[in-house]
Amino acid sequence: MTVTITPQNMQEVERALREHGEKAVRAIGAAVQASALEITTDIKKRIQRGPATGRTYTRGAIEHIASREGEAPATDTGTLVSSVNYSKKGALSAQIESRLPRATYLELGTQSIAPRPSWVPAVEAGTAKFQLRITTAIARLTR
Repeated sequence: MTVTITPQNMQEVERALREHGEKAVRAIGAAVQASALEITTDIKKRIQRGPATGRTYTRGAIEHIASREGEAPATDTGTLVSSVNYSKKGALSAQIESRLPRATYLELGTQSIAPRPSWVPAVEAGTAKFQLRITTAIARLTR
């Protein structure tokens, strides 16, 4: 599972990059990185939050309360949470990903599992702040 977010004001971003060069790259890049880190943290928090309200089952000696349909996945071993990572991919890009196939299955659902979203709500919550950071970075360049 991978997330991509693009600024709404790409023409302004491109203009700032042309007019302000490396200074714009640093300012806009910092906004991108801060937002990616914030969204990554939010995804993890959504998974770690509890208590889950789904069914209770036992696996081995461990009792687990699953998440309900529509709730973020309930953490059990911490594997899903620790699989969510962000990395800087370039001066103006970052990537949030999980290489666990079940991250996608839980987020989007399957034929036998209803969606347990944590990524989409985190991205939706972080998009406005991302846009504000980009707009603010560009505004500071033009002062």
